[in-house]
Amino acid sequence: MQTSEAAASEPAPEQNQTARAGNIGRIIKLGAAIGILLILGLLAAAVAAALTAADTWVPIIRIFRDVMLLILLLESVLLVAALAILLLQVAGFFVMLRAEVKPILESARETARLGKATATFMNDNAVDPLIQLKSFLAGLLAFLRELMRIRGLVITDEDKDEVSDEADAP
Repeated sequence: MQTSEAAASEPAPEQNQTARAGNIGRIIKLGAAIGILLILGLLAAAVAAALTAADTWVPIIRIFRDVMLLILLLESVLLVAALAILLLQVAGFFVMLRAEVKPILESARETARLGKATATFMNDNAVDPLIQLKSFLAGLLAFLRELMRIRGLVITDEDKDEVSDEADAP
């Protein structure tokens, strides 16, 4: 009874993965928000310092400016690196497509060729002979039917009476 209650209280593995992904997304959003607020706060403090007593804050503003330039430089380096990685991934994707799709297309062509060859074989060896046989039998049946009509026209009424008299005789 306890094992069934424990199993019922544990969430499914799919729900755990979804919850973890949601937590990671929240952490990333929170970190980005804190970083943006920190940069905006430092920028506001630098502007306030520059407007109030510029002569006393000049060395600190220069340091802040230099730090911000370094941060922007590092950010641009990271963007270039990310772009290079993206280009490498796209190139790898195209290589994979070429390697994966070409055999699939070759296989599809081979299958189509075999299907065409099978259809031709069946047509030549099964369908055409059956059609010819059926045509011959239909013609033979029509010939026999016409032959019976001609025989019926040739036999006169007297001949019919003689044939029926012979059939009645014991």
